Amino acid sequence: MILSKTKAITRRPFAVLDIGSSKICCMIGEANGAGGVRLLGHGTHASAGIRSGEVSELEALSTVIGKTVQAAERDAGISVTSVTVVAPGGTPFSSICKKSVRLSDAVVRRRDIDRLMARNDNSNIPENYQPMHLQTLQYGLDDVRGIADPRGMRGTNLSVDYTLVCGLRTSLANLREALALNHLETDRFLHSAYASGLACLSAEERDLGSVIVDMGGGTTSIAIFMEGKLVYVDTIKIGGNRVTTDIARILSTPLADAERLKAIDGSVMPTDITGVAPDSLREVVRLGRSDNITIPALGTTTEVAGQTIERNLLSAIIRPRIEEILELLHGRMERARMEHTAGSRYVLTGGASQLTGLADLFAKQAKKSVGLGKPIGIAGLDEDSSGPGFAASIGALIHVSRIEENDPTDRQTRTLPHGPFERIGAWLRDNL
Repeated sequence: MILSKTKAITRRPFAVLDIGSSKICCMIGEANGAGGVRLLGHGTHASAGIRSGEVSELEALSTVIGKTVQAAERDAGISVTSVTVVAPGGTPFSSICKKSVRLSDAVVRRRDIDRLMARNDNSNIPENYQPMHLQTLQYGLDDVRGIADPRGMRGTNLSVDYTLVCGLRTSLANLREALALNHLETDRFLHSAYASGLACLSAEERDLGSVIVDMGGGTTSIAIFMEGKLVYVDTIKIGGNRVTTDIARILSTPLADAERLKAIDGSVMPTDITGVAPDSLREVVRLGRSDNITIPALGTTTEVAGQTIERNLLSAIIRPRIEEILELLHGRMERARMEHTAGSRYVLTGGASQLTGLADLFAKQAKKSVGLGKPIGIAGLDEDSSGPGFAASIGALIHVSRIEENDPTDRQTRTLPHGPFERIGAWLRDNL
């Protein structure tokens, strides 16, 4: 007899916490009973104590996390004791792995899948790393591969191919500590680009093959989906904040004004009225000043206040940094032999993805179809919480809403033990 395949999905409210280098966002949601998820409340706060995805000051980060979660709790009208953490940092590592078990009898049952997923194979985990996220790709029975659900089928040996995402143990431990200082437990970690993919890619896009490029303030993360599954993730420690810093240093303007210039007047592509793009920053600076953009200068002297610059000067500052990000991403995919797996579609998301001309440059450099991703899939979003900068938070809500009760894959990567003896064991592993 075929076993029932009805899934018991988590129904109680749950919280996700997206810890970025520019902002921290907490969202509280619940499954709506119809396969979707509804947003109950959210809170957002400027980041502190985190740089390029890594904890730089624990107390400052803990304080901001507390304020963000409290704002979300007030908005939702409920309290939370644990969160799913979305993070681009931790120098993530992904690999496609396989493990197998011999069946206890001829028919595959749920306990066989549980036993298979519970097997620990530390050979796939680099030293000083720990699992963050695990996604099954396919099951196998003996010599038959490509099985989506083996329950009720007959065979001798059951195997599974899966994508394993790991993060540096020290990085994840410090994020857990920042939450613990607010009396919050960490349910699990999710890579930010994977979560953004759930929010911004349709099922067909994930099935045919797509690359999510999640550009944040301090990091740029990528996730490759193929046949509906996650097959690769990576993160580089360069994001939109580096562009802002370049503008501030070269133009000698305050960081806040440099950020405004980037967001309002900045463009990756030059817009010279002659149609000739400047070859270098040196050439653009030589062109001198114009009345296109007025910028404030550092200091308070009237002689340097209210300068005007050629609009193309911003392009000449911004473009080299964006090209560097593209080259680094492509190099990472090449080394992982994933450049052909990526398919022909790139989707840009994240707070820094809204830079004018970014998609056009990506399309030109990568020779791929490039689009801007907008989060979809949950009810209750307002205009302030539905932009590309919230894609990872929204995708994390979708992920958690689909987790089965006692899911063996989720148990494999839960980050905090629950019983006193398990806590002692975890402490011994981390400290001895």
